[in-house]
Amino acid sequence: MSARSRAARYLVDFDSGVNTARAVGRYLRGKDHRGMSVGPSSRLLADLTSSLPTRARRGTFSAMGVQQGIPLDHARRISADDIADWVTAQYPGGPYPVVMIGSPSGAAVHLAAALRAPYLPQTTLAAVRELGTHPDDPRAAMEALAPTAQLVAKRNPDVAVHHMHDPAQDRPMLEGMAYLRLKRRTLGRSWERFLEERLAPGGTILLVECTRTWRTRQVGERAYFQFGCLGGVSEEEYHDSGARIADYLARERSPRRRWDPPEPDGRRPEAEWGFDPALRPDLERVAQRCGYRLRRLVVEEPQDLSDFVADLHRWWYRRRGLPTERLLAQSYVQWDPLWAQRLGAVPFWLRFNMQPSFEDLQRYLHHADPYDEIYVNLFSQGLWSPGVVPVRHWRELAASAARVRGQVIGVDEDAYPLDAGSTMRYQPAFAALPPRHPLPAPLDVAEIDRFLQSTTASYRLTWSEAASA
Repeated sequence: MSARSRAARYLVDFDSGVNTARAVGRYLRGKDHRGMSVGPSSRLLADLTSSLPTRARRGTFSAMGVQQGIPLDHARRISADDIADWVTAQYPGGPYPVVMIGSPSGAAVHLAAALRAPYLPQTTLAAVRELGTHPDDPRAAMEALAPTAQLVAKRNPDVAVHHMHDPAQDRPMLEGMAYLRLKRRTLGRSWERFLEERLAPGGTILLVECTRTWRTRQVGERAYFQFGCLGGVSEEEYHDSGARIADYLARERSPRRRWDPPEPDGRRPEAEWGFDPALRPDLERVAQRCGYRLRRLVVEEPQDLSDFVADLHRWWYRRRGLPTERLLAQSYVQWDPLWAQRLGAVPFWLRFNMQPSFEDLQRYLHHADPYDEIYVNLFSQGLWSPGVVPVRHWRELAASAARVRGQVIGVDEDAYPLDAGSTMRYQPAFAALPPRHPLPAPLDVAEIDRFLQSTTASYRLTWSEAASA
């Protein structure tokens, strides 16, 4: 069995890092990201799935968790080298003027597509089946998985292993699986060879760093436990449950009314979105040895890239004579850079369907030049987590900000956020929007400099060139 096939057995289809590689790889091959690149794209199938009774739809999400997790005793087979090979196998031959690497995000996906640049995500998700602990017992979850996290870290010295446990946002999945996020700390031979052989002479390595950290507990060498994640619940609320969490647990018929997580012993890169700076010296070394430029794009929060990438696309489209009055907001991994460009749509990435992302879109629309059309698509995670924003609020925001038309598309509003067919429905919803345009010529890295020099907007990021390159 090839490394690509082995890795596909334990990588998780709905992971942000996995979908970053799949979506950009397919874009570079002229293909879209329908069904997260692995499932069907069908409004009919989506509607049939979402028409199931509520309990059956909830069970669909839990069953997906069991299906995506590998047996616990197979965790020793998880190989960071296989994952690295799988990532590079997503991309056609090259050479490329730019290769992006670092923290995953939907905004970074759209930037990579604009640059025609492969993206090597630092973090990917592998999962193991875990049926023995209750989602609301984080101490038991940490203790049950600590030996597995230690084993995976020991067998893969190039990565840190972050066991992420979030009973608010990921509850249906936690009923059948445990999240092990693998974060590369060194390039490894596969990625170093990719940069040496497939980045054009004098090319640019574009490093995306999200500096977001989280309270964690070390359970072994390069192995950590993180309770909670970025969503609709604040980091403080995970560790000091109040009335809102008690109400949520009661609705979920949990035997508990508060969470009692292990005491953290430090702050470390956030498991899904945070960048581990241990990787940077390898990139500086390769850039210097091979004569590449190393550019750094640094943000504090993953969604801090969204308004910058949206405005950059609008500037890029305008310079190429394309329309600039249509906004397409895409949430979590339901992104599609090919269709955004074919529609002449400015992409705005929503990290999730929660209040913080709603407020970020609201803030952007308040400051941006008005759009004629605004379309919003929403990911469904299978339950009413604390902080989920109802569809009507998204629709009202889009309609009030758009000069002509503002809509939520690709969402079964009666089923949301238990819309089990959402991953089959988003791409047909994008494709149904007229008209279509030819793909623009690639964006050049130097144009990012020109854009930032020309704009009066202020973005929550740092764009710089590494001195050692």
